[in-house]
Amino acid sequence: MITIKANTLDRGVPSWEAVRRCVREFEAGLPRLARLARYYEGRHDILARTRLPGLPNVRISHAWPRYIAQVSAAYLLGEPVRLEGPEPAAASLRDLLNHAGADSIDMELALQQAVFGRAVSLCYENAAGQPCACAPDPRSAFVVYDDTVAHEALFGVYLNPDRRFTVYTARDILTWPHPGGAPEKSLHPFGTLPMAEYLNGRDVHGDFEDVLALVDAYDLLQADRMNDRAQFSDALLVLTGVMGVTAEPGDSLSALERLRQEKTLALPDEHARAEWLVKTPQERDIEVLRAALAEDIHKFSLTPDFSDERFAGNASGIAIKYKLFNFDNRIRVKERFFITGLRERARAFCGWLKARRGIALDADRLIFTLSRRLPLNELERAQTLSALREVLPRETLAFNSPLLPAPDLPGKAVGEEQASV
Repeated sequence: MITIKANTLDRGVPSWEAVRRCVREFEAGLPRLARLARYYEGRHDILARTRLPGLPNVRISHAWPRYIAQVSAAYLLGEPVRLEGPEPAAASLRDLLNHAGADSIDMELALQQAVFGRAVSLCYENAAGQPCACAPDPRSAFVVYDDTVAHEALFGVYLNPDRRFTVYTARDILTWPHPGGAPEKSLHPFGTLPMAEYLNGRDVHGDFEDVLALVDAYDLLQADRMNDRAQFSDALLVLTGVMGVTAEPGDSLSALERLRQEKTLALPDEHARAEWLVKTPQERDIEVLRAALAEDIHKFSLTPDFSDERFAGNASGIAIKYKLFNFDNRIRVKERFFITGLRERARAFCGWLKARRGIALDADRLIFTLSRRLPLNELERAQTLSALREVLPRETLAFNSPLLPAPDLPGKAVGEEQASV
């Protein structure tokens, strides 16, 4: 999080020097973001490994970062975000978000949050005068906050490909045609800062960032395993008690060539020996180490291994929830920060509604609901409903029945995880 003193702004407008200082601080962290992006794309450090000429150099990267990031992002947004608020203004806001493609943008934001530890959304008005939203690369956009405990957002910065920057404030869009000169200003219709950040917790770490060393160890172990296999076929022939291998008089083939073709070797006496010098891999020990590394990656990234037999289809719903307990807690932390970003984006759309259509809607009164689907034990669910048939109303039983489609009633079904803020 980049912070500056709020009193350095002139009526909410930062100076070129202040923005440049923030950009330099942001650029100092770009190597870390580049490494996270590289690992997510599968370009691990093992791919740059070199060995002596003549030695096999198998380089294998495993898609652990992609697995971890995609699993957490998909679990966070198992269903599109549901927005509720005072009607009919909330319906107008939902219509704007639908036309802006908010569902796909939200998924992109969730993935960026998982990879980089932060995501950024930017609202803008297109040529047709309609509000739009996008998810710029977190390596080219950031928000600057004040240095108080409240950390109020002051302005947002977008770095253009030519490394010039565009600054967004609560009122203006600023560009500097000449470094250090006066900025060019243009008003935007959102009435608030149109850029919002979606942090991945206060530490702003990516979901797989803390296990990169374990991923490197896993890559190295598997690569060396393959190298050992390749070297096994390049074994050396050791001759004991033999001073040299020579051809018989009049033989047109050398002894080594005859050995290669006929697979036979004549030794001088009974004390001489010929044997292959090979490296015997300890496969059992290697497999134990591989499994331990894989388990540690799942453990310390708090990401469950869904291929584990403990997630068998006959496991009860509550048993699966216990296995997902730590993972679910991590997602709930991500969720709180994600909803904060969604509210700030909605605040910008509410400002557009008021400025362009005269519709007043308080973003603080909006309710955002993130739903996640978990595997259900339908037999267990039916037995629970049967036990409650004398207690619950018939409508509630029908709403939660696994055999009937859920009617459009308020509330939630048994086993459906929701979070509303």
